[in-house]
Parts: sequence; C-alpha cells; structure tokens
Amino acid sequence: MYLLIAIVLIAELIIATTIICQINKLDKQVVVLSDMIVELRPDIKKALDVLKESVAKLVVGVHALCKYAEIKKQQYTISIIKNVLLYSLLFILKGKSRKCVSAVQFAAALKDCWDKGAACNS
Repeated sequence: MYLLIAIVLIAELIIATTIICQINKLDKQVVVLSDMIVELRPDIKKALDVLKESVAKLVVGVHALCKYAEIKKQQYTISIIKNVLLYSLLFILKGKSRKCVSAVQFAAALKDCWDKGAACNS
C-alpha cells in the first residue's frame, strides 16, 4: 500500500516538475518577446502612422473620384437633354405643322441661353 502511494507521489512530482520547467521556458520566451516589442515599438508606431496617413489619402482620393463621377454624370445628363431637345426641334421643324413656329423659336432661344450658361459654368 505504501509502495503504491510512493509511486503516485513520485509520479505527481515528476509531472509537477515537468510543468514547472515548461512554465519557466515559456516565461523566458515571453520576456524575450516583450523586450523585442519594446525595442520595435517606435518603428511599429511610425509604420502605423504612415498607414494612417495612407488611408486618409486614399479616402480623399475616393471622395475626389466620386465627385468627378458626379460632375461627369451631370454633364452627360445635360448633354443628353440638349440632344433630345435639338432632335425634337428638328423633327418639329421638318414636319408640316407650321403652327408651332413660335414654340420652336422659344425653344431655340431657351437652348441658346442654356448653352451660354453652360459655357460660363465650364
């Protein structure tokens, strides 16, 4: 009976010693890693600052691209509206309905004013 208790006690001591040795090795590795991080902290901070600046520039670029796309969308929309108006006027002028002449003259004057306004905005 005492032999069994002694064997179990020795086995527990061996297991405990192995666990303590592993904890000590890991503790030394953590200390080395911590020292490396402390040494590299300024470099890490600089790299993160550069990354932050790059992301800020990227955001500005994306906003500029969106604004450019919006401006181009407006320009193309205005161009399409002008073309539709012009072709509809040509269709009306080629037609046999001469009663619309005053409306056509008004539309032509409106188009001229629009072109002058677009030239000033460009």
